[in-house]
Amino acid sequence: MECTGSKKRKQLLEITDMSNTDGKSSVCHKDLICTVCGAAATGFNFAVITCMCCKAFFRRNALFGLQSLQCRYLSENCAINIKTRRDCSYCRLKKCFEVGMKKDLILTDDLKRIKREKILANRQMTLGIIRPINLFNLKINTQLKEIDSSYLTNIYNAYEEYCRLPLLSFERSEVEALGQQPIKSRIKMQNYIQYYTKHETLLINFFERIPELKQLPPNQQTALCKHNMRFLVRISLMETISNDTPLWPAINLLLQTIYGDLLKESEDLLHTFKDQMNDSTSIRLLLIILLFSTYCTYDEYIDTMRVYKVQEKYTELLWLYLTERHGQFIASQKFSIIVRHCLHLQTIGHFAELKRLKMQESNLLLELE
Repeated sequence: MECTGSKKRKQLLEITDMSNTDGKSSVCHKDLICTVCGAAATGFNFAVITCMCCKAFFRRNALFGLQSLQCRYLSENCAINIKTRRDCSYCRLKKCFEVGMKKDLILTDDLKRIKREKILANRQMTLGIIRPINLFNLKINTQLKEIDSSYLTNIYNAYEEYCRLPLLSFERSEVEALGQQPIKSRIKMQNYIQYYTKHETLLINFFERIPELKQLPPNQQTALCKHNMRFLVRISLMETISNDTPLWPAINLLLQTIYGDLLKESEDLLHTFKDQMNDSTSIRLLLIILLFSTYCTYDEYIDTMRVYKVQEKYTELLWLYLTERHGQFIASQKFSIIVRHCLHLQTIGHFAELKRLKMQESNLLLELE
C-alpha cells in the first residue's frame, strides 16, 4: 500500500513539474512530432500523435477509404513529409492507416454536439453555475417537434448524399487531373465552366428533394434556381472548404488571374463564416432559405406570396433548431452572423461580377481560352 501511495505521489509531482515548466499551466507539446508527416504535432488525434493538418486530412478522407483515391505517381509508396504531404493523397492516407490512425474515432456532427454540450455542462456544474441537466432531452420551452427533427435529418442526409459527397469526389478527381497539366492548360475558362456547372448540378440535385420546390410549376423552379445559383454555390462551398486546400482547388490559379484579391477575401470570409456557425445543419437550412428568395429583376412570373411562405417556414425551422441547441440568446447571435456574412458575400459577389464584365470588355477572357 505504501509503495502504491509513493508511486502516485511521485507521478503527481512529475505532472506538477511539467505543468509549471516555463510558467505555463499545461503540458508543452512543442517537442511532439507528427507520425505522419514529421511536422510539429499538437497531441493525440484519432489514437496517434499528429499535427492539425494531418488530423484534418484524416477526418475528411478516412471514411471514404483508399479505394476512393489513386496514387498520383502510381507507385503507392510516395514519401510523406511536411513538404510532400499534399502531393499524393492516396499515400498520405495510406500512411495515416499504417501509423495506427483509427477512422472509427471520427465523430459525426451529432456526436460532436453532444460531446461539446457535455463538456460545457460539466464545466458549468464544476463552477456551480447551473444544476445538472439531461443533455439528451430537448431544452425547456423549445417548440421543435419530433416531426421537425425528422425533417432536419432528411435535409442533412439529402445534401450529404446528393451534393457534398459527390462534390468532394469530383473535386479530388479534378485536382488530380488538372494538377498534372501545364499551367497554360489549367487556366482555361472551360475548366471553370465545367467546375462551376458540376457544383450547380449537384446543388440542384439536392434542391429537387425539397417537397415545396417540387410543388411549384417547372418554370418557377427553374427561375428560382437560375437567379439564386451563384450565391448558393458560394454558401455551399462552406461544406467542402478546408484548411489544407485553397478555395476552388483545381481552378484556384485561374480564379486568382480573374478576380485577384477578391478570391482571397471570399475564402477568408467563408472560413470565418463556417467557424462561427460550426453547424452543417444550419448551413443546409440556410441554402434552402436562400433558394426561395425573389428579386424584382426576375423575368419569369413568380408566385411571390407562395414562395415567401415557404421561405418563412424554413426560416422558422432554422430559428427553432438553433434555439433548441443553444437557447434564444445564442440563436439570436447566430442569426446576426448569418445576416452579416451573407451581406458581405453579396458585396464580394457584386464586385467580382463587375470585374468579370470589365475583363470581358477588354477581351482578356478570350485570351485565356
